[in-house]
Amino acid sequence: MALYEKNIDFEPYVIDITKGEQYSSWFLELNPRGEIPVLKVKDSVIPDSTRILDYLEFYLNPDLPPLINVTSDAKVLSNIEKFRDLIEALPAGVITVGSFIHAHLCGRPKLPFVLPVRELLKSGDLSSSQNLRRLAEDNPHARNVLLYKAEIHDRKHEILSNEEEYLKILNVVDQVLTEVEKELQNQTEGNWLCCDKFTIADINLAVLLQRLWELGLEDRFWTNGKRSYTESYFQRVQQRESFKKTIPTLPDHIKMIITSQPPAYVGAAGAATFGIVIAILCVLKKIIH
Repeated sequence: MALYEKNIDFEPYVIDITKGEQYSSWFLELNPRGEIPVLKVKDSVIPDSTRILDYLEFYLNPDLPPLINVTSDAKVLSNIEKFRDLIEALPAGVITVGSFIHAHLCGRPKLPFVLPVRELLKSGDLSSSQNLRRLAEDNPHARNVLLYKAEIHDRKHEILSNEEEYLKILNVVDQVLTEVEKELQNQTEGNWLCCDKFTIADINLAVLLQRLWELGLEDRFWTNGKRSYTESYFQRVQQRESFKKTIPTLPDHIKMIITSQPPAYVGAAGAATFGIVIAILCVLKKIIH
């Protein structure tokens, strides 16, 4: 989405996380952590959504449309960083997989998280730790990183299987969206933090709301009058061209469901990164511990 907003030409490469392609040998050579997204510019490889966004903003072409330094107003800049940090800190992978395990806490999930895909990803997540340890032996250059991720996954699964702990995470999302709603109330027209500019915080918020909507959590967080400004904002941002180009279409989802096979390596949703950058089409944000 940031690449589209900044009018940067790029070639996307889709990584099939339902088949564990991010843990294939060729991808581990590119990023030993086995995480997406990754941006490759000539001989430089930049992993992680946050680092990619900063690279696009500060190190590529200063004449491109800005997403952070959109104004000289220090208060606005401070707010952009504040909300960027709040949203990026939310553990989207945990929220996603947890919604498969505790389905009664959600409403009606949408594509791509319909029942067959949920079951596929949940099954893969259960075997992730074992598969990561096997991959560590097959890929010596990434062994330490993969073993560390296996340990993290074991701890994550303990949290995911506990409904009370999962509810605590949803409560944190609720607190963040309360802050968002207050800020949106002060900006009833245009964009969010800077009415005449679309910012990096807008991208974070747009993708977060899309993920929560896909998981069927919109009724819990903003519809039916709960957060009217958030609901209105989401409706507006869905009409933005960069959003339309970023979010997979119905044919994309159908193709993914048809071609999905049992994960060859690990459960994708628990290991993938939370989505902002479309350098790789499936844009997810890494779990932050």
